[in-house]
Amino acid sequence: MGREHEASLTRAVDEPLRFPPLARFRFHLEAHDTIRLPPYAGSAWRGLLGHGLRRTACVTRQPTCSGCLLVQNCVYSTLFETPATPAQAEGGYTAMPHPFVLDIDPTAPRTLAPGAPFALTVHLLGSAIAHAPYLIHALGLAGQRGFGHEGGRFAVTAVEREQTPGDGGWKPVYTTQSGVYQTYESVPLCPPAAPLAIRLRLVTPLRIKRDGHFLGARDLAARDLIQTLWRRLRTLATLQGGDPSGFDPRYLPGDSEALGWHPQWLRWHDWTRYSSRQDTLMQFGGLIGEIDLDGSALSVLWPALWLGQWTHVGKGTAFGLGGIGSCNRAMIQMTPIKRCAPDHRGLADSESVRVSHGRVTMRNCVFMLSCDGWSRATSLWLKRRRRGSEKL
Repeated sequence: MGREHEASLTRAVDEPLRFPPLARFRFHLEAHDTIRLPPYAGSAWRGLLGHGLRRTACVTRQPTCSGCLLVQNCVYSTLFETPATPAQAEGGYTAMPHPFVLDIDPTAPRTLAPGAPFALTVHLLGSAIAHAPYLIHALGLAGQRGFGHEGGRFAVTAVEREQTPGDGGWKPVYTTQSGVYQTYESVPLCPPAAPLAIRLRLVTPLRIKRDGHFLGARDLAARDLIQTLWRRLRTLATLQGGDPSGFDPRYLPGDSEALGWHPQWLRWHDWTRYSSRQDTLMQFGGLIGEIDLDGSALSVLWPALWLGQWTHVGKGTAFGLGGIGSCNRAMIQMTPIKRCAPDHRGLADSESVRVSHGRVTMRNCVFMLSCDGWSRATSLWLKRRRRGSEKL
């Protein structure tokens, strides 16, 4: 990457990104029967939404979208089949990335009693935002059908939209009492200033291929994640009305040492799903874990990483896979890492504070501390350090 372009990208961090509009919707639901969700609910939610949307939007009632006259204009095919345009088909593409992402919380309860409230969050991109009312109706139909053969019916009670992705300000757009959908203009996407270091969390299984094989914990490298995310953002920008030039692969940092890549823990998480369309079991495993990122390239890559928490990355994003960040955080989901400065006794720059089971110990590694606990933990540690103790 040239220095001039790198500098321009760094300056653009505080400016709106030339990326398609992005909206987060939270569907508030109420269980009518006992609901038992599978170990990973993304597949079940996608199946329910797809079935309900097909019943809502399909007017031809053809068994498949292939060969349908309306395939380029139908809400169902646009969201769930996402066909390639004739020009893209000539380039060898058969299908394109879906303009929606399921934001699945893997820690959510799997068993819900009748009357229990729960929620589903969906991210919509570009023109798909205008299709939100169709999704509300589709999810209502899906609730009448329920989860599987055991019933598991539910109802949509309300829908909210986040004013700005990541700000935690949710506004109601639909309630069953009003029956009216309230539209809001999408706001420009403005990432906050790039931190010096972040802890990247792989919340749902990350599935990235290299040379035809999915990458495991020992194989995943920084270039695999960044290049895959870069391609996804470029494709989405092309399809949904953004500016793909900002994600030109030529602008990726060329120096492999410019981005610090420090996996804290990574492991392969197996997930098997049943495909009713293919009538077979399918393996959808991927990596989960935490990785610390730092270095001079982070400021250049930060806008892409910030967008990635909404778009997800890798294969299976429509099922909620490839989620990065923390699904339990309302604000910036990549957590900045705080480093302690050397004290008067000559603490090495490479040392930092690590929290373990409520205690602070010295480690030659970087660890994340919450902003609230940072000042207190550092103060306590320095007091003990000065008394010659390395442990609290």
